[in-house]
Amino acid sequence: MADEAPFKGGRLGPFHLGRRYKHKELGAGLGRLYEAHNVHTGASALVLMPDRHADWEPMEDWRISASSHVSPPYVALEVEHAPASGRLPALAELLDLLASAVERVEQNAEARSHLTREPIGLLRRWLGRSRRWMRSRRRLAIAGLATMTLGVGLWLGLTGLDNGPEPGPRTAHGVGAEAAARLDAPASLSPEDESMAAIAYPMPGGPFRDQAKAPCRPKRGEVEINGGCWVELAKRPPCFETQAEYQGKCYLPVSAASRKAQSIIP
Repeated sequence: MADEAPFKGGRLGPFHLGRRYKHKELGAGLGRLYEAHNVHTGASALVLMPDRHADWEPMEDWRISASSHVSPPYVALEVEHAPASGRLPALAELLDLLASAVERVEQNAEARSHLTREPIGLLRRWLGRSRRWMRSRRRLAIAGLATMTLGVGLWLGLTGLDNGPEPGPRTAHGVGAEAAARLDAPASLSPEDESMAAIAYPMPGGPFRDQAKAPCRPKRGEVEINGGCWVELAKRPPCFETQAEYQGKCYLPVSAASRKAQSIIP
C-alpha cells in the first residue's frame, strides 16, 4: 500500500493541486481528494491520492479520458496511453476508484462548480505559476545567494582585493599646451595620404611634439587651432579614439614629418 507521505498541495505530475476535501466531506477509507487543474490545458480535475488504509493502489500507468453524448446517445472511454503489459482488471479498478471519489462528492456544490467551470486561461495560469514561484523556497534561496554574492563583491571592492587590471597608457585627454608639446600625437596624417584611416580626446591647448605647427596650409585642408595644424574630418562626434573633438567636429593632427618631405621637393 502507498504510504501517506506529508503533502501540502502544489504540483503533482501535470496537475496543480488546490483545495483538499475535508474528511467530513469525503468520508473514510478512500484517501485524499483534491481539486486540481491541468497546468498545460487549464482543465478542471479531481486528483485522488490513496492512503495507506486503501485496499487498492495504482500498479500501472494509464492515461484515459471519458466522454458522454446526448444525441446520439453514447458514452466512450478513450485510452491515450496504456502500458505495454497493461491489464484490463487494473483499468477497471482505476475506473472504480475514480467513480467512488465522484460519488463521495456528488452532492457537494463546490465540487460541482469546480468540475463544470471553463478551463483556466493561459494568462491566468502563467500569473499563478509566477506567484507560486515567487513564494517558493527556490526563490528565497536564489535571493539569498544573490545577496551573499553582492556582499562578497562589496567587501572585495572595499578592501581593494579586486581592483581589476592596471590601467594602460592613456592618450592625451584635456592636456594643456606645455603637456601636449612633450607628447606625440595618437595618430597623425600627411595631407598626401589618401587613406586617412581614423584610428576622442578633447582638443589640446597646443600642438603635439610631432605635429605640424602654424602657419598652416588652408589650400590643403589644414586649419590652425591652438597653434597646431589640423584636418577636419567628415565624421561628427562621437569621434574615434585617436581623433580630437573640438566645437562639434572631429580632427586629426597634421604630421610634422610631411612638411619635411615637402621641403625637399622642388
